[in-house]
Amino acid sequence: MNRLIAGLICLYLLSSCAALPDLSEYARQTKELSAAVNKSYTQTETDVTQRYIRTNRRYIIDTLRNAWQPTQQALAAMAAYTDALAKCTASNNDPKALTQLGTQLTRLATTARSFAPVQGRAASEIATLATFLIKQAQLAATRRKLGLLLDDSDVVIQRMAVLIQENLTDLQRVHRIVLEDNLDDLFIKYAKTARQYEERLKINESLMPEMLAIAEYKQAKLQARKANLLQEINIDRNPAQPASEEELVKRREADILQIYNANQEFLKNNESIYKEYIQGSATINAQLVQSDMLHRNTVAALQAWAQTHASLKKIDTVGKSFSFAEFVTAVQNIQQIHQAYERPFNPSRR
Repeated sequence: MNRLIAGLICLYLLSSCAALPDLSEYARQTKELSAAVNKSYTQTETDVTQRYIRTNRRYIIDTLRNAWQPTQQALAAMAAYTDALAKCTASNNDPKALTQLGTQLTRLATTARSFAPVQGRAASEIATLATFLIKQAQLAATRRKLGLLLDDSDVVIQRMAVLIQENLTDLQRVHRIVLEDNLDDLFIKYAKTARQYEERLKINESLMPEMLAIAEYKQAKLQARKANLLQEINIDRNPAQPASEEELVKRREADILQIYNANQEFLKNNESIYKEYIQGSATINAQLVQSDMLHRNTVAALQAWAQTHASLKKIDTVGKSFSFAEFVTAVQNIQQIHQAYERPFNPSRR
């Protein structure tokens, strides 16, 4: 009874509106969202391929591709549905447009049947939910007034948004695993050289104050000044082998230079390798951050998309409070992250 009353109220409000909203921009932004999400998948597939194609594990790539296809179909159906919705409002409830809207909603709901179980869902649960969504979409398709159709279709839209979000979370998990494995490989390959490089660099940096003290000592004229400088110089005072302070300083300088020059030679010979390691680590860590950002912003965009659709049930407020600025901003955020995205680091084999 409550559902019937709500539908009648919505029908009255629709009939009393001077004009239905222009949803062409909502439809366009939905297409942009669909393209951005598919771009995230393409990047993940590229990274997975680069990692596993060399190790003859093609099946991993094929499994990922097959698992993503239902989501790809759902994204295309989302765009088609909102495009039909925009045409429906533009035609002021034209019967053919309403029929097409119902058809596209059923198409969207049908994609859920092929969704792989993710986020702890069982296959039977996915199947049951898909059956419910298809029946709900078919019910909505029987409506001949936009207000009633939107009321029924929003149930489908909200559930589909959650399902797609879960698949995106699963995709991002796969992406993180690949990037983290790449980082582990990089560390294993360069760990020994990088550790030695950093140790020798640190040693040479620690020798600099003493080298400066020795240089000043050699130029100092006053004994008091030399005495102060001697406190900064690690001379070896061996009673069995007496020597003057100048001789001890000279010996210490020779020892330091031997250590310093040997380290400098190592640093020079391994500088390019160390830079590869630093650059590779920075690139992959940046990609991990970007992967997380893409996921957060994509989920936010999906939620804003669904929330915008839910607000259409209150279509009488169009021109007053109706807005999908949050959805547009979320889509733009995804696009900006993609623009800054870099390819995974692939160091040459030595």
